[in-house]
Amino acid sequence: MNSMDEALLRAFPLLAVPASGEQAPAAECGTRYLVGRLGVSREITLPWVRVRRLIAASALPLPYGVVADAVEFRCGPIPLGVIQLFVAHAKQEQPLEVAGTFLWNERHDSWRYAARTLVSVSAVHLAYEELRPGEGEHLVVDVHSHGRHAAFFSAQDNADDAGAMKLSLVLGNLEQERPSSKMRLCMAGLVEPAFLDRDGKLRVRP
Repeated sequence: MNSMDEALLRAFPLLAVPASGEQAPAAECGTRYLVGRLGVSREITLPWVRVRRLIAASALPLPYGVVADAVEFRCGPIPLGVIQLFVAHAKQEQPLEVAGTFLWNERHDSWRYAARTLVSVSAVHLAYEELRPGEGEHLVVDVHSHGRHAAFFSAQDNADDAGAMKLSLVLGNLEQERPSSKMRLCMAGLVEPAFLDRDGKLRVRP
């Protein structure tokens, strides 16, 4: 094994899960691969989330322990007031689109909404400057609106989210009292539906 292979294994460890018990969660943030009874699972650990998903199923049971799929949100619920700031911003600017973020501060377990600086905008398009989180902050939810159009993830949204590790939220039909919405968890190539429950907690759909 050459130095490049060794560096790759340090960056993305490959572990066999013991049959006698569960594999302990990763102590540090990063990506690792777990070989279990059903195949290979990928576990991504970030300050705000831990996601473990089977990515390569084995044709036969392997002599290792069971690795359960899991999504563990480590950040607290998003306050209603933070969400309302985005909704109010989107309603004020419709039929034009807007873009922003929900940022989580791990030091204080607090949230804030930050609007993005737009470079160009219309009723069907926007371009913006990238936002730099403050000290202790993490960009957890990338949010934008579709003005008076229904909420959906466009081809451009799919391109923007490719390879990203975040949640994406889009609001549409802003001229209506109750806008439409779509939300998804994007985790380095894997995408799955997500939502906010009544308490503002982040969830993925079964």
